[in-house]
Amino acid sequence: MLAFRLTGLPDSRLPLYLYCVGTLEEKVLHRPDGFPVYQLFLSRGGEGQFRLPGKGTWTMGAGQLFVVEPGVAHEYMPHSKTSGELGYIGIGGASAESILRSAGLLQIEPCYISGVDLLWSRMTSLWHALDQGVTEMWNTSTLIYQLILDIAQSKIPSDVGNVGIGSSTAKDGTVTHPHRESDPGRDALNRAVALMHTHYQDDLLLKHVADAVGYSVQHLNRLFHQHYGVTGHQYMQRMRLQKASDWLDKHPQASVREAAEIVGMEVNYFIRMFKREFGETPGKGIKHRNQLQREQDLRDSANPLIEK
Repeated sequence: MLAFRLTGLPDSRLPLYLYCVGTLEEKVLHRPDGFPVYQLFLSRGGEGQFRLPGKGTWTMGAGQLFVVEPGVAHEYMPHSKTSGELGYIGIGGASAESILRSAGLLQIEPCYISGVDLLWSRMTSLWHALDQGVTEMWNTSTLIYQLILDIAQSKIPSDVGNVGIGSSTAKDGTVTHPHRESDPGRDALNRAVALMHTHYQDDLLLKHVADAVGYSVQHLNRLFHQHYGVTGHQYMQRMRLQKASDWLDKHPQASVREAAEIVGMEVNYFIRMFKREFGETPGKGIKHRNQLQREQDLRDSANPLIEK
């Protein structure tokens, strides 16, 4: 067990700093006034119950992470029939909230993560460095930022739980249990889709996406075929065309060239693919929308009593 270690007064120049680090072993936590910084709880083994008054109660098991925000009352009760350790890291700083939120870690329930032993090793290394007084605040800030990124990358999507580990009780008292095993392929596919939606305006190739999620193009294409019935390239192209169509609906005065540029496609290719996907050219669609708008304007001008 790693004893509680406090880093001392934070440096106000740091947007992110380590406040404390340590582990608990079958120990009850009761904090009616909350904690002054964000707490990241990492369960290596055993099982216990977190309760946040007015928010809910969750059973947290091995391989799970739970983040508690500053000033939020909470208590933790380990299950007497299990043994294990609960690691914790306190993180503060003006940018702590935005970084944790961007990393997808601010959610009101435990989440599953892969590679717990590696993350646990990183945490204990940080503890030993503090214990030996060899880590400066600036260096610690960098290590904490990297640890948050590593945790975010290791986070398993909420629809892919580990069998038999943990359950949660919502405000209404409903208990839910995860039922599906972790699927690395599905995790990679979800990250690939997220990258496509984020970077559809950029010169993004399927090879770039495959490299980013750690799969070959062939393997990623098999995953897309399995779950969506199309190749990764076809999925990305259809997504771009739909984005362009939605954009044209919101900007009826826009040109076809603008729509093509919005989704990062060459104009002639865009027109050809758009017609194949929707049965008409984007130019024809623009004319149709403009005609509908003119007719609506005429109706409105003919009846000035209509409230707009």
